[in-house]
Amino acid sequence: MSTLLVGFDSAWTPANSGALVGVLLRDDGTFQELGFPLTVDYREAERVLLEWQAERVPTSTIVLLDQPTIVKNAAGQRPVEHIVGSAVSLRYGGMQPANTAKEEMFGKEAPVWSFLARFGGPADPLGPLVGTRVFETYPVLAMISLGWTLPDSRPAGRLPKYNPERKKTFSKSDWEHVCCRALGAFSDRGLVEIGLWIERAAQIKSPRKSDQDRLDACLCLLVALYLAEGKDCLMVGDQQSGYIVVPNGAGLCTELESRCSKTRRTPSEWVRAFRLVRNAA
Repeated sequence: MSTLLVGFDSAWTPANSGALVGVLLRDDGTFQELGFPLTVDYREAERVLLEWQAERVPTSTIVLLDQPTIVKNAAGQRPVEHIVGSAVSLRYGGMQPANTAKEEMFGKEAPVWSFLARFGGPADPLGPLVGTRVFETYPVLAMISLGWTLPDSRPAGRLPKYNPERKKTFSKSDWEHVCCRALGAFSDRGLVEIGLWIERAAQIKSPRKSDQDRLDACLCLLVALYLAEGKDCLMVGDQQSGYIVVPNGAGLCTELESRCSKTRRTPSEWVRAFRLVRNAA
């Protein structure tokens, strides 16, 4: 009995590449690592994931995907983005709205839909873990929930500026900060190989976007680890209009509940603390 855990910082569009990383969690709590994070497009991600499943034959699979998995609105932003966006902007971050008008990302032929169809569609975080389950996550929100923000004049702190494509704002020390926090999280779990990659990534003089993709895939995997370990997580949003899953940070939960009240939403319907339910069979 084992669970395959996968972090996928998605490619978003057919022409782009993202990154994929995975580990096998055995029932005795030990891990089998599956290599360094890989640069992949959607087709390659599907191929690698199927190969891992065929070779390791896990009882179940958890995929944390950094891309919206439910997008039904033709314009604007989803309700979950309206809720989460305030927490992100408060910390000097930005959140891209998802809508079907963005053809390459969310139109009928967008690669995310065929990937989801191959692996059972967007999973219900509140349902039992059986087969393959794909959940949407957001590394930026995960960093907020885990307390990885940096000191700032605002009490909430600020998000690390670690995107190498944004040359005007990119900070090498912020990049090292994210790597350091991620390294600690994986080292604590004895995941030496992934930790080694992160340690090397921290030392890159001029990181590229592909390096950030692989680092973000590790952050997605970290959320998968929280789920698989039975730790408290948050589901923000719903199954009808879209949701995001991250570790549960008490401060973030309270903040998002307050945001719901301000936007005339019932907090208990939009922000749910939960633990992943394992199938009794």
